[in-house]
Amino acid sequence: MSGPTGANGAEQAPSHQTRLNWQVMLPVFIIVSLDAASAGAVLPILPFYIRELGATPLVLGVVLGAEALSQFVAAPILGQLSDRFGRKKVLLASQAGALVSLTLLALANAVVFVLLARVLLGLTAANFSAAAAYAADNSSPKNRRQAIGILSAGLGLGGIVGPGISGYVSDISLTAPIWLSLILSATSIVVTTFWVKSAQAPGQPEGAAESAEIHERVSFRSIVAAPAIRVLIIVLLCHYFSYGLFTSQLAVFLGDTFSWNGHAFGPKELSYLLAADGVINIVVQLFLLKRISEYFTERNLVVLVFCVLSLGYIAAGIATNIPTLAFAVLCISTGVALARPTFMAALSVQVPQERQGVVMGTMQSLVAVTDIASPVAAGSILGLGLYGAWIGAVVAIALTGAFIARTHLRREDDPEAIECRAGREVSEYGNSCQSTERR
Repeated sequence: MSGPTGANGAEQAPSHQTRLNWQVMLPVFIIVSLDAASAGAVLPILPFYIRELGATPLVLGVVLGAEALSQFVAAPILGQLSDRFGRKKVLLASQAGALVSLTLLALANAVVFVLLARVLLGLTAANFSAAAAYAADNSSPKNRRQAIGILSAGLGLGGIVGPGISGYVSDISLTAPIWLSLILSATSIVVTTFWVKSAQAPGQPEGAAESAEIHERVSFRSIVAAPAIRVLIIVLLCHYFSYGLFTSQLAVFLGDTFSWNGHAFGPKELSYLLAADGVINIVVQLFLLKRISEYFTERNLVVLVFCVLSLGYIAAGIATNIPTLAFAVLCISTGVALARPTFMAALSVQVPQERQGVVMGTMQSLVAVTDIASPVAAGSILGLGLYGAWIGAVVAIALTGAFIARTHLRREDDPEAIECRAGREVSEYGNSCQSTERR
């Protein structure tokens, strides 16, 4: 049964709908896959590309931190714009920014140009948050985790294709994967232009955009005022900060300490790990996420995610051979694949439908907060050769997140009830928010 047509030109899913509309989901799945492949083609070579230009691990951390800072500034604004003007326009603007950024990166002959390219990428990085908001618009509260999980599977597919191809073309030159990434990004623009439906203002009648803009700040305050949201934010920060500490300098750590079949760890080997991560991501989204969600409450699933990740971090820190490193990748990739849809769905059901762009942009901004500090902190630690302290900090922060989730997150209740309560809280500008959470 078709639902009412929503802001984004697609059908809004009624709350009782249990099956996803693949005519709506397939285009954004392809877009997310292409964008992930584009990003994945660059990731394996970026640390080595910067090092070839004379940068230290700390400079690498600064570049990644600057990218995250620009994303932190832009993400909430882009989220609000996607609510007001529609997901498609924000997707196209973001993809165009990525295209310019990749061109600048491919032509860079100094670290400063790499820095400028990554800052521009951060300023326009709204692909996944806009796509996730689009998916939330067109799914019911009960199947929203599945909808976002499908997009996460798209990330996994792109994470296989991008690094896999990058590993081969990097033998030509370190810039070859960047040009490949640019082609993939251009393809995603074509798909968005001709396949994703256009949008009006965010799920509101014509002329209501100004009213939504007036109440946007109030709505945001009411969202973060809720105790459940505050706890989720802290848990999110623990996850993404520990993960950022780990991933931002993993290539440097393995390049300095790990021997891959008798030779140094390099871009091709990193592409293998990223491709394996993509495979695991898809398997988890297709076969594990829905099944495991039937047996775990949201709180217990979050705790499980942190424990699996911590085990993987420890294994990576002590790995001296490929099987141990493979076990670490299995644990970390599984944990991250479970974490993304779980956290995004938990945040999504806390706000009404017309504010999905705000909550997804807010989440992306929160991730950016951790990504600003974590690469610099990790680069400083590894710059001193303190490998044990680095992995110890990663594990400690992850376990802190598990403890907070176990002691402060409530047991999961019905998603539709949460969304109804969220709608009342936002409409009353947060006055009932705290009292509702106490009940």
